[in-house]
Amino acid sequence: MTDSKIDVEQLKAQVDLAQVVARYVPLRKAGKELTGLCPFHSESSPSFTVIPAKGFVHCFGCGVHYDVIGFLMAITGCDFREACVQLGAQDYQRAREDVRREIEAPLDVTWVPLMPVPEDAPDLLAGGQWTVPIWNVKRAKLRRMRVTRADAYRDGEGRLLGYVLRADIKDRQTGKIKKWTPQVTWCVGPDGKRQWCIQHFPVPRPLLGLDALAAKPQADVLLVEGEKCRAAGAGAWERYAVASWAGGSNAVGKSDFRPLAGRNVVLWPDADPAGRKAMLGWRNDAGRYVPGLAQLAARAGAASIRMIDTEGMPDGWDIADALERDGWTPRQLSAWAAGRVIEITVVPSHAE
Repeated sequence: MTDSKIDVEQLKAQVDLAQVVARYVPLRKAGKELTGLCPFHSESSPSFTVIPAKGFVHCFGCGVHYDVIGFLMAITGCDFREACVQLGAQDYQRAREDVRREIEAPLDVTWVPLMPVPEDAPDLLAGGQWTVPIWNVKRAKLRRMRVTRADAYRDGEGRLLGYVLRADIKDRQTGKIKKWTPQVTWCVGPDGKRQWCIQHFPVPRPLLGLDALAAKPQADVLLVEGEKCRAAGAGAWERYAVASWAGGSNAVGKSDFRPLAGRNVVLWPDADPAGRKAMLGWRNDAGRYVPGLAQLAARAGAASIRMIDTEGMPDGWDIADALERDGWTPRQLSAWAAGRVIEITVVPSHAE
């Protein structure tokens, strides 16, 4: 490697290909080669092969073929420079870096979500907690993601609308793990190309749990913050239709709450100021009132609105924490919540 550029062949020669691949794919010895389940497509018998003597990986199922740099780029979604850094390269030509940055600058291209997702769209998840390549609209590049959650949003007929993913990303400067929850939809580009994209649901966004609301038309609706809480609540209480919304506490106004018309609604905020504001609304710095879920549910025609008072619980505490971390049973949490029910009277919109 010189001061001005990477000696790619030298870099590849000094890297243990099998060791790099094994970070992401469980491998088994097969003579001088190694095999495993392909991380780039879904399969039940291994067709992904690592051939150290020849310096590449090849899948006999889907046909992917990479050297160690290409594999790292494909499996992590990083660019050429980042892959080389991970493999031990140090010096780069600044001009080349500037050109690459310019080439990868975001393009002013509109990708339109198609909802529901057509049946012939490929599965988003490729296996091993990895997604298929997803187009990052803001950065104009493909990337694959290793996710810890993938929550499917469906309509009242059970048809797929898109996903909210969760990935834990390590901050390169602080070393801290940050939660990233992108919305992923099946989109069509200006040229007709169709692709999974990191692209928000169109406003008004669908609720998470529309299929549950449709399946339980007489049930009370439990409205919680976040996909994880929705899954925990749905697993704990069969008598409720549990729902949530995309985008967190700051995005309550972007969702479509019309499916709450005629329903008895119970709000369960996270135990923090943001959670309470999301449920009850607030006034911004300009003094303008911003409606919360209580007001939006009332406008949608909800028959009644109640809220569970989480005041006094640890900061950020929620249903998932109680059931999964603290070890409470559904009956214990129900008994606790029964003593904290507040009837909500919504101020008419003309007085807000």
